[in-house]
Amino acid sequence: MNRRGATWTRGIRGGFAFGVILLAAASFPAAARALTLEEAVAKALERNEVARAADEDAKAASATAKRARAFLLPTITATGEYRLSGSKGESPFLDGSDRRTATARVEQTLFDARAWPLLRQAVKGSDAVRWGAADTKRRLAFQTAESFLAALSADEVARAAAERMDFANRNLSEVKLRFEGGLVGSNDVTRAELEAATAEREVVRASGAAQNSILFLANLLHEEVTDSLALPDSLLSRAARPVAPGSLDVEAAGKRRPDLVAERARVASLRAGAWEPLFRYLPRISAFGTTRAIDGTRPSGSDGDWSVGLSGTWDIFDGGNRESERAARAATARSASLGLQNLERRVALDVESARVTLESEQASVVRAFVAVEAARRNATETNELYRRGLARALEVTDANVQLFEAEVERARAQFSLALAYLNLRSALGWGPLDLPSDAETSR
Repeated sequence: MNRRGATWTRGIRGGFAFGVILLAAASFPAAARALTLEEAVAKALERNEVARAADEDAKAASATAKRARAFLLPTITATGEYRLSGSKGESPFLDGSDRRTATARVEQTLFDARAWPLLRQAVKGSDAVRWGAADTKRRLAFQTAESFLAALSADEVARAAAERMDFANRNLSEVKLRFEGGLVGSNDVTRAELEAATAEREVVRASGAAQNSILFLANLLHEEVTDSLALPDSLLSRAARPVAPGSLDVEAAGKRRPDLVAERARVASLRAGAWEPLFRYLPRISAFGTTRAIDGTRPSGSDGDWSVGLSGTWDIFDGGNRESERAARAATARSASLGLQNLERRVALDVESARVTLESEQASVVRAFVAVEAARRNATETNELYRRGLARALEVTDANVQLFEAEVERARAQFSLALAYLNLRSALGWGPLDLPSDAETSR
């Protein structure tokens, strides 16, 4: 099949999947009060300790960058002293030998070549932490969305298990009545009892899984989840649409993803830090000014003094410390740069892999809905044939099991489809709840 035919086929398949998802969403009853996906993500970002810690890390990094800038600003120091002196047996207050001294000193670095690489290192390091914090919160948002979808999927499986148990109990009651009437043998009753017990076991398992998924979601939200969960219609409908080729811009994704932006800033910070040891070969020059005021008895007759001057420091030889530190920092920067190149190369792989997975899940969810409808018709027809005496109890049990398995697979297929869509958004550098642009999906 040529590319145009493949694109047309994907469009038809995606359009059918979109219609199936909308019909499924419309079949869910509206709850009086349901927790939405948007509310869950907002609560996690506001209350979860991971997000709050990321914000504090960003604040600490910003403060570190400000401290590096302080290296270029003057320092002002003020000191004060009060002193008493006198001979033995004489009061210092009587002969005026008390003395009060105030000193102020201003110092400004005029030239220190290390300041510039250190400042760039601090600024880029702050950027790396800030973007890393943004990526941490983005990952938390995706984790919350995935947990929300997992809870919905588990609840759907529990509902299917409950329907299976209801059907099995009704079938058991009917089989017992038919057995009492002599229409069926005891083996039919035994099989119906086995199916009822198995269905009840599945209900217990599915209910436990649903409760665990709610507990995990509540842990992310940092509050108890008492409301029902609203079906994310918008997310599911967008996931069912065909992916527009123009939306898969790998270069734009690389610039948008906060993990890559953070890594680029970290590499820039390491490179700047690697230059700092070389600038230690240059001298450091500072200017200073000092003034001192003295109050009290002054044998010299002066009431204070002042001075200004320049000071210079030149580390001519430090035992090879600069060279070794430069070599170590440069090697660390090169290693980080190679790691960054590997991450940048993986962007294309992440995007393409996510696209393939999404298209596969779109096809899978269509077949899952078709399988459920077929299994439901089969269960209804088999049950009717059994009532007419044209089918065995084993066939009724098998049809009920097949319907349950088909409904479970449908729930899992919807969950997998939504996850595949979220993975594509993550690979492209979007958040889980960003509004899609016109180029993101075909209309």
